[in-house]
Amino acid sequence: MSQPALSKALRLLEQEVGTKLLEPEGRGLRLTPAGQRFKDETAGLLDQWLKVPENLLRSDSEKVPYRLGSFEVFTTYFLSHLLKSVDLGPLELHEYRPGRLEQAIAEGVVDIGITYAPIPKSGVDFTEVTKIKMGIFGLKKFKGLNWSELPFVVPLLPTQGTPSKVQGLDGWPDHEFNRQILYRVTMMESAMELCRQGLCVAYLPEFVVSLHNKALLPDYRLIELESPLSQKERKQSVFLIQRKNNPESTLYRQIAKSLRNLG
Repeated sequence: MSQPALSKALRLLEQEVGTKLLEPEGRGLRLTPAGQRFKDETAGLLDQWLKVPENLLRSDSEKVPYRLGSFEVFTTYFLSHLLKSVDLGPLELHEYRPGRLEQAIAEGVVDIGITYAPIPKSGVDFTEVTKIKMGIFGLKKFKGLNWSELPFVVPLLPTQGTPSKVQGLDGWPDHEFNRQILYRVTMMESAMELCRQGLCVAYLPEFVVSLHNKALLPDYRLIELESPLSQKERKQSVFLIQRKNNPESTLYRQIAKSLRNLG
């Protein structure tokens, strides 16, 4: 939409609602108090309107399942958080390693992917939607030790082909800080069990540990330990992936919003 057309549309909207919704702020615009109330009051209506095309395509007699793909950090822990705020209906949950996830999206096997280790792939688009806090977590017995003395459990296979220098699937910058690695596992739940038993520590998303600790007795809860990484370095970007040129669906926006709420 051109700028003149947008200005005209906004003037018509203000005439229809009978109040001023926007006011100048520097070289831009901001919502007036009435504009903010209008936004809040119409948010639900806008969401319903945006769902109309999808609802027309999805008949009650033939509901096509949503196909969501990620790796275990998100499929195990983020899914429960997502289901509290989003009615997914029929769902196919695909678990892939980075690289294979992007390929599945390019091939049409998966509709939307979630990752923090994006692998460039022809035919897919990446959108950074939020940043999550990472940290070193283990039992209290490790408190006070220097990070270089800590025994780590790490993903069995590193990721390759990421545009950043992050090499490990857990997001640790192996090119900067060499860890004392005691265990290598395929499944994150195996890593969590080793941590619960006090055998090692792991580099994990803070939201995962928070959800994990809610279900455990105090003796098995994990705490954050000393790290050589700054607060900024511990922020891990999270990306949504979909096929190139696909329009953002309602589900895409809902997943993005739910991810942002993790922070």
